[in-house]
Amino acid sequence: MRLRSFFVLGTAALLLISGCTAEPTPTPRPSGSPSVSETTTPTPTPEQIVEPEAAFDVTCDDVAAEMRDLVGEPSSPVEPALSVVSTMSWIPGPAQYMFQRAGGIACSAGATGEQHWEVALVPGAESVIAGATERDGYFGENARCEAGMCFFTFPEGEVLLTASVHAPGLGNADVERVEEAMRRLAASASASLREVEYIPSEIVGLPCERFITEQEVAGIVGEDVGLFTDFGGWGIPAEVYEYVNGSRICYYTSATGDLGSISSHLMLTALPAGAWAFERLDGAAVDVEGADAAKASVGENGENILDVRVGADWLRFMTYDNGSGAADPSPLATAAVRNLTVGPTAPQ
Repeated sequence: MRLRSFFVLGTAALLLISGCTAEPTPTPRPSGSPSVSETTTPTPTPEQIVEPEAAFDVTCDDVAAEMRDLVGEPSSPVEPALSVVSTMSWIPGPAQYMFQRAGGIACSAGATGEQHWEVALVPGAESVIAGATERDGYFGENARCEAGMCFFTFPEGEVLLTASVHAPGLGNADVERVEEAMRRLAASASASLREVEYIPSEIVGLPCERFITEQEVAGIVGEDVGLFTDFGGWGIPAEVYEYVNGSRICYYTSATGDLGSISSHLMLTALPAGAWAFERLDGAAVDVEGADAAKASVGENGENILDVRVGADWLRFMTYDNGSGAADPSPLATAAVRNLTVGPTAPQ
């Protein structure tokens, strides 16, 4: 798994390490919902707010206990989500809960510049590895510690574990003891593996244009717009997010210019059947026409963030400070919600 950090500052382009290929097809699951065709109009189901069940008995409490023995008490509470420390810029928000959507867990603790760690386990190891391998995002088992960091990726039966640990003093001599702890967690998950219901969602597999088109964004921002859906690099998170979950990363920019000069207009990410996670979000409650609920917040680099619940699904709209303040994402969110609930507006 290749992890890199990218941020949008000024007019710099957002380089998203996800390695999207042309319109991913979600990985089939025994009780999953089928992909929705581009012409299907999703019908919101506001009553369906259900937290996904893990396919094994290992919890974040179990992970925290192992990590406490390895590196001590974390500097921040343990969160049942992927870390936002030194991660891909598309992770914060819906993608933090991608492993739960897939029947797994994700646990993290710690803050930037301090000791921090992240552990994720997901069932269906064989298919996840096969897909990531096909897209050049899996290079075999990984177990290494160096310069205060440890990284692990390996399957145990039908459970796949990925983990990173950052703590002063970690080095090659720590590989065995940290790996033993990771192996215990993966073995326990594998031993308790069971089939669970995969909560259906009508946004699974939808292309970016079904949410909002380049032309619609252009009409709102007042300039020509390009849509990025293909990015470099791949890893287990991208495989789980795009193929297992059937989610999309939709990045709308100015239509011309090189990667160092284009303006960033909108990044749209989503968690199918993610209403349960949306309900836990902080943020100021706001109104978005057609949405069941919405919350507004501000990112670390001045981004305006609008999280929207449409039926059972969670969508995040993020606009960027390109030198004169971040744009209001509300018109973009309103257009996307209309497209999902009413249907796309006929082209003029």
